[in-house]
Amino acid sequence: MKARVPRSAFATALFLSLSLAACSTEAPPAAEQGIEDDFGQEFCRFGSFQGSSSQGYECADGEFHAWFDNDQEPYDFVTASAGESYGDVRIEADVRFAQGAEAGAYLICRGSQVTGSYYYFRLGADGIAEITDYLKGEEQLARMYSLPAGALQPGQNRMRADCIGNKLALHLNGQLVLEREIDGQAYGPGDIGLGAGGASEGLSDVYFDNLVVGSP
Repeated sequence: MKARVPRSAFATALFLSLSLAACSTEAPPAAEQGIEDDFGQEFCRFGSFQGSSSQGYECADGEFHAWFDNDQEPYDFVTASAGESYGDVRIEADVRFAQGAEAGAYLICRGSQVTGSYYYFRLGADGIAEITDYLKGEEQLARMYSLPAGALQPGQNRMRADCIGNKLALHLNGQLVLEREIDGQAYGPGDIGLGAGGASEGLSDVYFDNLVVGSP
């Protein structure tokens, strides 16, 4: 099924964020085993960006903060990149929804600002999980799942995205909640990202902490 409406999110969100992040303070090289980041250091791996009052991201008070107002930028999201390339990868982070009934927290793998192709994993404050792929800036197939009552905890939730070959899987608090197998050839190695966005309206105000990125 198509999710909501097709949009060129890379052009307005991920492309822009990747480019701006690349202009921020140069990151130290990632360790061979990947990334561990509690966002408690002065250096912010994902940089900072505020394109307008409706969207932005930054490291603040030991967390990574991302926000997006869908009332001003409908059907879109903002994402910051780590500036690292991974093939098969596992991305884990604690997620906290600060505001927004339809707020979404995003993990992105195999992102490319050259091709506009990537996979994203979305956890919604409304209890909707989603795995979607973009090809050349256009939304492709989305798979969604309504979480059972109690699966989404108040406060922080541990979100994990697995990009392994043609298999994509989303875990919440240690439990597999959604998986998808890509038809055809999967995207090659690419960047990873964190972001926020909504479903249709309102502000998505999301915080990430205790990021771990590495081989599955």
